[in-house]
Amino acid sequence: MKKSKWIAMLVGGAMICSLAACGGQSSSAPASTAAPTEKTADTTAAEAGDTTEAADAAAEDKGEGKGYVIGFSNSYNGNTYRQAMEGYLKEAAEEFQKTGEVSEVIFAESNQNNSTQVQQIENFILQGVDAIIIDPGSATALNGAIQEASDAGIPCIIINDGPVSSEAELCYQINFDTIAQMGYLTEYVCEAIGGKGNIIELRGTAGSEFDNIAHEGVLKVLEKYPDIKVVAEIYTDWTGSKAQSELASVLPTLDKVDGVVTQGGDSYAAVQAFQSAGLDLPIIGGDNRGYFLKWWANEAPEGYDTVSVSSNPWDGATGLYVAVDILDGMDVPKEMIHPFGIVTKDEVKDYADVADEAICCPTFDRDWVRENLYK
Repeated sequence: MKKSKWIAMLVGGAMICSLAACGGQSSSAPASTAAPTEKTADTTAAEAGDTTEAADAAAEDKGEGKGYVIGFSNSYNGNTYRQAMEGYLKEAAEEFQKTGEVSEVIFAESNQNNSTQVQQIENFILQGVDAIIIDPGSATALNGAIQEASDAGIPCIIINDGPVSSEAELCYQINFDTIAQMGYLTEYVCEAIGGKGNIIELRGTAGSEFDNIAHEGVLKVLEKYPDIKVVAEIYTDWTGSKAQSELASVLPTLDKVDGVVTQGGDSYAAVQAFQSAGLDLPIIGGDNRGYFLKWWANEAPEGYDTVSVSSNPWDGATGLYVAVDILDGMDVPKEMIHPFGIVTKDEVKDYADVADEAICCPTFDRDWVRENLYK
C-alpha cells in the first residue's frame, strides 16, 4: 500500500491506545508493559549467557511439531515505547503458545551496547533457536551476527529501529517510513508557525538508524523553509526525563522558540520544560503518548494547534507473526513497511482520559499482516 494511502487511513480513522490503554483487535493491553525495567550493559551481558539454559529447556520440551523457539534481541527497553513493543510481542507469543505454534520466546536486552547485542544474537544461534527478531541498535554493527544466523538457517526479522544494511539471505526487515513520518510532523509544525522562526529538534539515540533517518526526514522538509532556523538539536534517548533536563539547560541560552519537532517519548517533557522556565509555549509536535495527549486535550491553551505522530509499537507482534510465517514456509517479502499513527487536533478530545503511559496507535491482527505487509 502506498505511503499516502497509509497517512489518509490513519488520519481518518480513530486511533487505538496501546500499553495500559484500550486495544484495537486485541482484547486487552499487554500487562507486561506496566512497569519499566532497569538494566545495565553488564547485567544484560550476563543475561545473554543465562538465556542458554532457558533455550535448552525449551528445545527439550519442543518435540516434533510442538512449536518454534524464537529469540528476541532488543537494543533497549528503557522507555515506554519499547516496553509496549515487548508487551505486544509477549501477547502474540501467548496466542501462539495456545495453538502450539510457538513453544518459547526468549528475551534479551543489550542496553544500547552493540557488542552485547552481537553476543546475544550469537548465543541465540548457538542455542539453535528457530528465528531471531531484532530491534537493532545499529544499521551496520549487527551485520556479521545476522549473516552468521542466516548461514545457520535461522531467519532474522528486523523491526522498529531498522533498516540494517545486511544482505544476508534470511534477513527480513519490517520498517517504518520514517522520512514520511517525520516529514509529516515537521511540515505541520513549520506551517503552524507561519513558515519562519526558530525551532528545536529533539532527537533519539545518537547513532541509531531510526534517529539518522528521522533527522533526514526533518532536514528534507526544512529545505523548503529557509526562514526557519534550528537553534538546538538535543538527544533525548526518547525519554522524558532526559529531554526535560537537557531542555532546562538549553532554554536559558536561546532566544524565542517557535516550534519543537520530536521523535517520540519527549513531547510532554518539552511542555513541562517550557512551563518550568516560564516561557511561552511553542508549537510542540506530539508523540502519541498518553501524557502529551491528555495535556493537549485537557490543559493546553484553547485552540492549541499541533499534531501528534508516532511509530507503532505493535510491530513487536508483527515481528512474531512474520517469523512464524517464514518458518512455516510462507512467501514473505524481504522488506515491509509498517504504518505509523497520527492524532489530529480534531481527534485529540477522544484521548482526554487515556492512561499516562499509553501509546495511542492502531493495533491489527495476523490476517492484517498477511493482507497488507506481504504485498
